[in-house]
Amino acid sequence: MLTRAAGSREEDRHGGCTTAGVIQTQTPRVSIIVPTYLATTKQADLLDETLGTVDAQDIDDHELIVVDDGSRLPAAPIVARHRNATTIRRANGGSAHARNAGIAAARGETLVFLDGDDHLLPGALAAGLHQLEQHPECGFVVGGREEMTFEGEPVPWSVAQPPSISYLFYTLLAFDWYIIPPSSAMFRRAVVDAIGGFRDPWGADDLDFYLRVAHRFEGFCYASPAVTRYRRYSASSSRDGARMLRSIRAVYERQRPIVKGDAAGEAAFARGISQLEAIFKDCLVENVVDRLRASDWGRAVRYAATLLLESPSRLATALRLARMSNT
Repeated sequence: MLTRAAGSREEDRHGGCTTAGVIQTQTPRVSIIVPTYLATTKQADLLDETLGTVDAQDIDDHELIVVDDGSRLPAAPIVARHRNATTIRRANGGSAHARNAGIAAARGETLVFLDGDDHLLPGALAAGLHQLEQHPECGFVVGGREEMTFEGEPVPWSVAQPPSISYLFYTLLAFDWYIIPPSSAMFRRAVVDAIGGFRDPWGADDLDFYLRVAHRFEGFCYASPAVTRYRRYSASSSRDGARMLRSIRAVYERQRPIVKGDAAGEAAFARGISQLEAIFKDCLVENVVDRLRASDWGRAVRYAATLLLESPSRLATALRLARMSNT
């Protein structure tokens, strides 16, 4: 493993990735892994803002690993402004592969996965470490969250807090509650290694990861202090409903043999897949409407064909909404 004095810089290439930044000689307690893809200056500004919330943590015993997943705008100059930070540059492959690259480079005893437009709240790392120390039987801990608008303003709605249970598998499988955002959780490194990191970059890799962790390991949830602030986007239409339907179905098919014969597990399975299918069929409605409004006929037809198979009534709704927007 390469080591060097803090503050020096180095670039090396291995495994197809370029790394640059500061590598500490002491093993950190926490590795914060941030996958990013920068296509606009706004996204670059949000990444800089996010990394600033890591700088503001009240413990310095951490490393910050930003995985630049083939961005159009390079992340390294932004990362270089922040302490204990390293950039890994790789060809674009999606968030699952980017996080796995960060895991492979990480040296910390615990891992936090931070999205490049969310915030860690003050004291987040200290709170996670404290809870892991207090609950040695747990493989991960999940703290409370706040939410903000895309512009960074407080949201007018209340935010659901983590459930007061330690075995989260059924709750996650039923989609009665969900770990949002990833940075609300802190995982022991051994847990992440045991399940093999993230699988497949098809959209629901985070759900797949949480289910595999929660099936094998207990987790402790705490509402206070809140540890992260999640940035909400205005509409679900930015999500590809067809791709997400394929993704969540693939995830649930992997769970089917695990819960077979388990009444509670089968009930959670049925509830979860039903809720998620409804969510992403509604996304397909927005996809159709948005593509029609944009006169993007090719994608509009593809989304409409999928929606016709999935839910003819929703297709009728989408076409009605599109007509209304043109009057």
